[in-house]
Amino acid sequence: MGERAFWVGTYTGAAGRGAGIYRVTRRDDGVLTPPLPAAEAVNPSYLAVHPGGDVLYAVREEDEGGVVAFDASGGRLREIGSRTAGALPCHLHLPPGARRLVVADYGSGTVRAVPLGPDGAFAGEPAVADGHGSGPRADRQEGPHAHATASAPDGTVLTTDLGADLVRSFRIEDGALRLTGETPVPPGSGPRHLVVHPGGYVHVVTELAATVLVLRPVDGYARLEVVAETPVTAGPVSGTPLPAAIKLGGGGRFVYTSTRGADVVTAHQVLDGGAALAAVADVPSGGRGPRDLHVDPHADPHVNDAWMHVANEHDDTVATFRIGADGVPVPAGPPLAVPSPVCVIPA
Repeated sequence: MGERAFWVGTYTGAAGRGAGIYRVTRRDDGVLTPPLPAAEAVNPSYLAVHPGGDVLYAVREEDEGGVVAFDASGGRLREIGSRTAGALPCHLHLPPGARRLVVADYGSGTVRAVPLGPDGAFAGEPAVADGHGSGPRADRQEGPHAHATASAPDGTVLTTDLGADLVRSFRIEDGALRLTGETPVPPGSGPRHLVVHPGGYVHVVTELAATVLVLRPVDGYARLEVVAETPVTAGPVSGTPLPAAIKLGGGGRFVYTSTRGADVVTAHQVLDGGAALAAVADVPSGGRGPRDLHVDPHADPHVNDAWMHVANEHDDTVATFRIGADGVPVPAGPPLAVPSPVCVIPA
């Protein structure tokens, strides 16, 4: 398969032991080489790469947050621009066409779309959409908490609001974020991350209820409805489960979730073209506090050549797994020491 480079985002300063963004390389046998410091940055907890591969984006997860762009054409990173964000920005992604960078601000509950030039550099000030609402969990849902964003097939930008128990739908029109609809999810569930399955369904992992929801588009993607809800783990687990990430794998045949507290990664079989999920295996994540995870896309589910990398924040490790035809991750060697890792993405 050849070697593959990855960027690793970390928590820094008072929030963690990282120094910024690191670069690791995966060898043919799946082993990750020791991390190389690529750029000093403040709490670059979530990362995204421009489709051309020459620009890397990172949140600056602080009370007065921001987003930073780096020239990624070399082994190290060179900052080429920044924009202010709301409080505690924690997620970002590039919709198809890469003309905007969409950012979720957890602390302020806002969502913003930062315009980009053809070269991937920032090209203007962001459009901002305010959040609203709250939920029954006073300790976590006192107000809106935007947590993640994803793109639907029709171009709708979907966002989760953990604080308000909502999935919000936006269109980017004339540079502005226009709210087109809001879909409530079970009260107190706390929707965290989401993926859009090739079958059109939206899969949402909930942090507070420890479930995975399946949502079906009703009015395009402006309005959705919950059609299934299953536990986030395949069986009983120790500790208080706090799900973190959700990713697709095996050409859409499997969904993978990470759960802190229980410290497991769970493989979910996708049924009925995405309309239902069945958790089939819980696998120890290789450390404490699994946050984001990378799953090789487009892998042939009948060939044992798919890899998974899991960022275990509290144990300072990135663990590697091999995914076979049954979709279940199997540990592949000892975890790699990386300080306070949160996010792993291909370079």
